[in-house]
Amino acid sequence: MPLRVSSASLLLLGTAFFLPVPAFAQTEQPPATGEPPAAGTSGPAIEPTTEPMDEFGEEDIVITGQRARGSVVGDIPPERTYDSRDVRATGATNISELLEALAPEIGSSRGRGGEQPVLLLNGQRISGFRELRDIPTEAISRVEILPEEVALKYGYRADQKVVNIILRQRFRSTVALVQPSIATDGGYVAGTGDLTRLIIQRNGRTTLNLHAEGNGMLTEAERDVDLDENPPAGSTEEDLLAARSLVPSRREVRGSATVNRQVLGNVSATLNTEVEHNESRSLIGLDDTLLDPLARNSRTDTGHVGTTLNWDKADWHWNVTGNADVERAVTRTDTEGDSPRDRARTTTVAGDLTATANGKLFKLPAGDASATFKLGGDTQHLDSNASDSLSRTTGQASASLDLPVSRRNRDFSALGNLTLNVNAEADQLSDFGTLTTLGAGANWSPVDRLNFITSWTREEGAPTIHQLGDPMLVTENTRVFDFTRNETVLVTSTTGGNPDLLADRRNVLKLGANWQPTSKVDLRFRADYVHSTTDDPVSNITVTPEVEAAFPGRFTRAAPLPGEMVGRLLSVDLRPINFDRARTDTLRLGLTFNKPLKSRRPSQSVIDQIRAQFARGRPAATPQDRNAPPQAPSPEGMGPPPETGSPPERGFRGGGRGFGRGGGGGFFGGGNRGRLQFSLTDTITLVDKVRIAPGVPELDYLHGDAAGATGGTPRHQVQAQAGYFNNGLGARLSANWRSATTVDNAQGDDLRFSPLGTFDLRLFANPGDIPEVVVKHPWLRGTQVRLEVHNIFNAKQKVHDAAGNVPLNYQPDLLDPLGRTIKISFRKMFLPPPSFFQRQRQQQQQQGAATPGLD
Repeated sequence: MPLRVSSASLLLLGTAFFLPVPAFAQTEQPPATGEPPAAGTSGPAIEPTTEPMDEFGEEDIVITGQRARGSVVGDIPPERTYDSRDVRATGATNISELLEALAPEIGSSRGRGGEQPVLLLNGQRISGFRELRDIPTEAISRVEILPEEVALKYGYRADQKVVNIILRQRFRSTVALVQPSIATDGGYVAGTGDLTRLIIQRNGRTTLNLHAEGNGMLTEAERDVDLDENPPAGSTEEDLLAARSLVPSRREVRGSATVNRQVLGNVSATLNTEVEHNESRSLIGLDDTLLDPLARNSRTDTGHVGTTLNWDKADWHWNVTGNADVERAVTRTDTEGDSPRDRARTTTVAGDLTATANGKLFKLPAGDASATFKLGGDTQHLDSNASDSLSRTTGQASASLDLPVSRRNRDFSALGNLTLNVNAEADQLSDFGTLTTLGAGANWSPVDRLNFITSWTREEGAPTIHQLGDPMLVTENTRVFDFTRNETVLVTSTTGGNPDLLADRRNVLKLGANWQPTSKVDLRFRADYVHSTTDDPVSNITVTPEVEAAFPGRFTRAAPLPGEMVGRLLSVDLRPINFDRARTDTLRLGLTFNKPLKSRRPSQSVIDQIRAQFARGRPAATPQDRNAPPQAPSPEGMGPPPETGSPPERGFRGGGRGFGRGGGGGFFGGGNRGRLQFSLTDTITLVDKVRIAPGVPELDYLHGDAAGATGGTPRHQVQAQAGYFNNGLGARLSANWRSATTVDNAQGDDLRFSPLGTFDLRLFANPGDIPEVVVKHPWLRGTQVRLEVHNIFNAKQKVHDAAGNVPLNYQPDLLDPLGRTIKISFRKMFLPPPSFFQRQRQQQQQQGAATPGLD
C-alpha cells in the first residue's frame, strides 16, 4: 500500500512538470527583480500580482514600491500564497473550513501534538481564533502559509505553522447557512444553522454571528455490535445495546460580536465578545437493578471577552492582546439502584494580557538587525466540587533577535540571503517555578525560490491546569481492551486530572527546505526533518503489560483462574502520568500545485442583460462621472468599481464607457478565473520510542508496542487534497491514509491494525458565477449549494488477532460509529444593491475624495 501511494505521487509529480500553462498564468507570480528584500520585509518589494478584477472588485496587476499590504515581518518568505480565487476554489465558506482544506500544508511535526497554527490577520496578532472564525471566505484577499520560525517574530514559540489571512479593504455582506447531515447507515441526524453579518470599511470592521448546531444520539442497538456479557434477568441483549451510546446527543448555541476601529489616530483596536451554551447526553450502560439505561448529562456555559491593539511608532510595531474567559461545566452521572446521581461541577476562570514589540535595532552591512520582545501574564483558576481548587499564575518574558549575515546584490552576498536567529523565553509559574526556553536558527536562501531553515529549541513545559485538576470521574462498565490478556473487558474506569504530574523538558531540532523549481509553474516542494527528545513526558494510560509493571497501583485484577498467568481486569485508573523519556524522529514531505484555468466568456446578449440589470437604480451621472475614466460594475455587489487607471481584463476587449468596458469586467469571463489545485503531504515516522520508567525496557511504538487504544504508531500518514473550480462549478477530493501497525503479544497472539484510507468529496455550485443563471434568476447572486460526502467508501479500521478473530473492543462500528455521512448545505449571501456603491461613489466625489477600491 505505501508503494502504491508513493507511485501515484510520483506519477502526478511527473505529469505536473509537463502540464501546459497559458501565457497569462505567468502573471500569477511576482516578476523576479533580482533585488534582495529589504530588512524586515518578506521577499521582493512588489505587490503580489492578482487576477483581473472579478465580481468582488478584484483588481489587475498592481506594482508598488513597498511590501504587499498585510505581509508578515521578517525575511522568511511564505511557503505558499493563495489569492482570493484560490481560496474560493476550495469551496470553503468560512475560516474553519478553509483551515481544514489547507490541513496538508499547515500541519507541523514540531509541536507536542494537536496544536493549531498561529493565525495572523493582515500580518498582525489577534487575541484568538474567535476574532476571525466567522469571516466568510469571500472577504479574503489572500492567505499566506509560513514556517514555524515566523511565529517567533510575533512572540509565539516556534512549534506551529503560521497562517496569515489578509482581508479585503472594503466588504459588506450578510450570510445565512443551513446544513443538515445524515449517516448513510442510519440512526444519526445532525444540523447546523449560521447567520453572519460582516462590514469592512477603511476605518475598521464589524462581525456579528449567531450559530446553532446539534445532533441526535446514536446507540449500539443501531449498529452491528456484538456483546460478550449476559443481560440481567428481565432484560434482553437489545436492552443492553440500547443502553450504551456510541455518539451522544448534543446541542450548541453561540453568539459572538467583533468590532474593530481606528482610535487615537493610528491605533487599530478590536473588541471580541462571545457567549456559548453546550449540552450533551450519553448512555453508559444498563442498571442491573432497575433495568433502566444509565445516563450522563453534561452542560457547559462559557463567556469570553478579547481585545487587541495594534499600532506603529518610531519604526516599531506594537501589539497588546488580552482575554478573559469563564466556563462552568456540570456533569451528572446516574448510578445503579436508588443511589443519588454523581454530580461533578467545574468552574474555570482565566485571563491573560500580552504585549509585543517588533522593530529595528541597528544596521549591519547585510541589512538591519531586528528584534521581537514580549511581556505577558495569565492566570487560571479551576474550582471543582470533586477535587481541591487549583490556581496558576504565569508571568512571561521573551526576546527574539534576527541578524542578517548576507544579502544578494550587496557587499556581503557570497552566501545569498542568510539570517541568523537567537531567542529565549522565561515563564514564572506559581505552581512550577521558572521554566525556560532557548532557541537558535538560520534562514538561508542561496538562490531565488529555494529556501532552507534550520532551528533548535530546548524548552520546559508544564502540564495544563486541566491535566492537573480536572474532577475525578468514576464510570462503571467501561469497555477497555486489555493488551495483557488480549481481550475486551468491562471495567470500572477512573478519569480526571493528576495533581502529581511533573513538568517536562524537550529538545527539538528541525531541518527544513522549500523549493519552487520554476517561476512559470506554481509547483512547490517542501521537506521537514524533526528530531525530538522529551524527559518526563505526560502520557495517558494504556492497558499493556509494560505500563502495568511500571504503575501497578493503577490496575486491579481478579485472582487468576487455574491455567491463567494473570487475572481478569476489574478496574483501571486512566488519569495521565509522567513517563521517563521519549524520542521521536519524523520526516514530513509535501508538494503543492496550482494551475489557473481559462473561464469561458458568455454571449454578448447575456453581457448586455447583466449591464442592464446593474444599470437600474443608478443615480444620475455627475460631471465628474461623465469625465471619469471607464469603470466596471461589481456584479456581486461586493464592492465599488476598481480604482481609476486599473488596466482592462485580458481576453475582454472594451472600447467604450459603461459597464464591463475598459475597467475589468472579470465577471463576464474570458480570464483565468478557474483553478486546478493539488497538495500532498506524507508524514513519515522514523523513530517513536519511550522509556516508561528507569530500569524498564524501552517501548518501540513502530515495532510492536501499543501507543494507545488504536495500536502502534503508523510509519506513514498521508494527507492529500485535489480541487477543481471553474465557471461557477467546483469539486474537491480529500484523502487521508495511514499504514498498518502491529501490536505484539508475549503469547504470540499479535494484533494487526490494517491500513486505513478515507476519502471525502465536496461538490459545490456558485450560481452567482454563472452569468446565464444570474440573468434569469438574479436572486441567486451570492448563493452556494454544496453536497459533501465524508468517508465515501465507508472505510473502517480492521483489527484482528493471529487467529483472524476481531476483538470485541475493535469492532468496526465501535471504532467509527458514523461511517459515511452526507451533508447538504444551502448558503445565501445577501449583498448590497449596485446602487449602494454608486451612491457611495457619488458622495465621495462630491466631497472631493477618490473612489477607494479593493486590494
